[in-house]
Amino acid sequence: ADVMEVDLHQLIQDEFSGLDVLVCANLPYYITSPVIMKLLEEKLPVESLTVMVQKEAAVRICAASGTRACGAVSVAVQYYSQPQILFDVPRDCFFPAPNVDSAVIRLNIRKEPPVKLETEEKQFFKLVKAAFGQRRKTVLNSLNTGLGKSKEELSAALQQAGIEPTARAEQLTMEQFGTLCNLLFPNKAK
Repeated sequence: ADVMEVDLHQLIQDEFSGLDVLVCANLPYYITSPVIMKLLEEKLPVESLTVMVQKEAAVRICAASGTRACGAVSVAVQYYSQPQILFDVPRDCFFPAPNVDSAVIRLNIRKEPPVKLETEEKQFFKLVKAAFGQRRKTVLNSLNTGLGKSKEELSAALQQAGIEPTARAEQLTMEQFGTLCNLLFPNKAK
């Protein structure tokens, strides 16, 4: 079945009830991020995902928050799991050889998110998406455009979170994203 269409909770219940579930796959490179995010966002009863992906995608997916390679997918993956690159798979390991190198990554699913949110998770991911929406702009300008909040409100929240308004999204840590989310979207029940 198409992984993007199938009811994975039902599949796991029907086929693996009572067992520890580990996902292992060679993902099609053109759909890597959507598949990984579906597996994570559905909060399936799995312990880990071990997948082979294009090396470039592996680096992005596993990039630590606060580093240049970090993006919205990196932050989302780190929110749900502890990602790591296990090993590289050079292109000459395949016949015929593809035009790209691969890597095997493991995402160990977290029992609890790394930050405590006082709002709905969707607000956190809305904030992260907006922050990375215009990577060349400062986080202040990206959030102004992406969230439609005033620069005054955003500047005050950034200052309170200890974030320079001239910072770029990839410079923010997971904790800073969490703090900023709680400041910008206060007191909404999960």
